[in-house]
Amino acid sequence: MSSKKRPLLVIGGPTASGKSSLAVALAKQLQGEIVSADSMQIYKELAIGTARPTQEEMHGIPHHLIGFLTLSESYNVAQYAKDAREIIQTIGDKQKLPILCGGTGLYIQAITQNIHFSESKTNYSYRESLKRRAMEKGGKTLLKELETIDPQTASRLHENDIGRIIRALEVYQLTGETMSQQIAKSKKEASPFDVCYIM
Repeated sequence: MSSKKRPLLVIGGPTASGKSSLAVALAKQLQGEIVSADSMQIYKELAIGTARPTQEEMHGIPHHLIGFLTLSESYNVAQYAKDAREIIQTIGDKQKLPILCGGTGLYIQAITQNIHFSESKTNYSYRESLKRRAMEKGGKTLLKELETIDPQTASRLHENDIGRIIRALEVYQLTGETMSQQIAKSKKEASPFDVCYIM
């Protein structure tokens, strides 16, 4: 098996910073296809407010992992990483350049740093209890709880990132390991990509 790393272009940055139009322009020039790294653009219902490109703005360039879930469906970074890796592999097999484009840092890190998250199941009753507490007492309460368990992950999150805070608490409740412990363990394998960043 060849040890040669596959090329991967990464375009990151905040919402409405021109990432999508740049990605499309480069995809045209470099024979590329675009893989979204945006945790909000995956939802069908969130076309407005997420700066999701329209069909016209895509200019015929294939876009992957955009608008394929409903808000009622569960999805997490482990599933994203699995899906994105498979799509990037397929794009590379077609001798095209995969372009990872989006503003969700954990999604980008999962791919570029070859992070493999454990496939923990969902504890729906625990998750719902955390959601109720967030509604009653605010996200700050859950974030403080996460700080006692996993200060490293908590330091990256805002109290309004309820979904990510809940997932981090749930991962610990299900596995006995914090999300930052899982990330550290998973970084032992080198990335298979030769990454060029435009941030």
